[in-house]
Amino acid sequence: MICLAMITALLYYLIFIIYYQYLFPAKGSKFPQILLTLSGVIASYLCLSTWNLLLLNFPVIIMVMAVGLRFSTGMNWLQASYGGFASAITAYCFRGIFTAVIALLHNGCDFLYNADVYYTMTLFALPASILFRYLLRRTILSDDKLIQFLNNDSQLKLVVVYELAAVVNLVVIDFGRYLSPNSNWYMTIALGACVLTFFMLVYVVYQSIRGTELLEYQWRTKALEEQYYRQLQHYKSYQKYTESFRAFRHDYKSMIVSLKSLIRADDNEKAVQLIDDIYDDMQRKVQIQKKYSDNVILDAMLQDLANICAEKEIRFSFNVFAPRNTRLSLLDSIRVFSNIANNAVEACEKVPVDDRFIEIASGNDQHWVTLEAVNSYNGKAIVQNEKLVTTKPEKHNHGLGLGIVKEIAENMGGFVIYDTDTENRIFSIRIHIPHDQEESK
Repeated sequence: MICLAMITALLYYLIFIIYYQYLFPAKGSKFPQILLTLSGVIASYLCLSTWNLLLLNFPVIIMVMAVGLRFSTGMNWLQASYGGFASAITAYCFRGIFTAVIALLHNGCDFLYNADVYYTMTLFALPASILFRYLLRRTILSDDKLIQFLNNDSQLKLVVVYELAAVVNLVVIDFGRYLSPNSNWYMTIALGACVLTFFMLVYVVYQSIRGTELLEYQWRTKALEEQYYRQLQHYKSYQKYTESFRAFRHDYKSMIVSLKSLIRADDNEKAVQLIDDIYDDMQRKVQIQKKYSDNVILDAMLQDLANICAEKEIRFSFNVFAPRNTRLSLLDSIRVFSNIANNAVEACEKVPVDDRFIEIASGNDQHWVTLEAVNSYNGKAIVQNEKLVTTKPEKHNHGLGLGIVKEIAENMGGFVIYDTDTENRIFSIRIHIPHDQEESK
């Protein structure tokens, strides 16, 4: 029986490791780390059982799984801690529920100390817990929502603290079986504790996911408000251009009449002088709108970026054209450019004025459309699992921009390359998007 229970436990924890590897892929093969983790699980069960220290089995398994997840997946320590707690708590609670229910039905005190019954409960409880976790995955705790939650450090810390408190509570209650003279009373308490602990964990994670979604919604709303504000500023600049042109046009008719009179009188010298005066007056009165690209919408965004750079004393250089013959929609093009521009401006604001610069250029060859942005930054860039991580303290509110860019590019069949030159404090990002062969024909 013990061998079957061990095999069931190993399969149970292996499923958790594979699942978290699916959510957070690791670079390269992690088979040795997985093997070491499962070996640690076996060693914990055997050693603690031999030494009669089964009360320590629960926290030890948590530590083994947390370390194993950290080095066999792409999870950081906080995420791995959550995974270790969640896997062990789920197993413990379901086994406790099954054991308590059977104990109450048998109404026997000896049932609590029967090893064969414990291993039998393991055979039934662990598959049942996997099935229940699968149902949660298909309903309220989907993969994308769980990833979003696990990437939110502030929410994740609260859940890990709850898991730690839950473990302490369950260990204390488990110890009570050696002290309670009334087995039925004890098993009722244990059953309630296991049910409440597990479903409270599900509830806390679900509420944290909802909180994360709300924070992201607020962030996106704020980003849209900023974008609308910039569009308003751009429209106001066009309004100034229109008003200045109308003012110039008001005097233009009389200038032309005077110019015709001078030409008819063969007074070419004064005519040339008047033409020069008209040109100077136009330069002085008419606000000239520079053209940065070959697309009206992109040009408006570049002009807005140029205004921001001028305001923040950032040197800038733009050589951009709208992407053609790709599956990239206009909305996604705006999202890519706006996120790159916003991140570049924020990075430049953290360095001295003399070092601030932004260069944006696009390229086009036979197979790829590329967009490259190069800007100065303070030399502090964090890369985890080939992903840039924001250096701002409120990580749940920031760091989403470049992730959105990467997601859009990869959905189009492209890729994104980051380059952080910490010595010269230069950051560059290159987006490569393939041509759509059907549109190219």
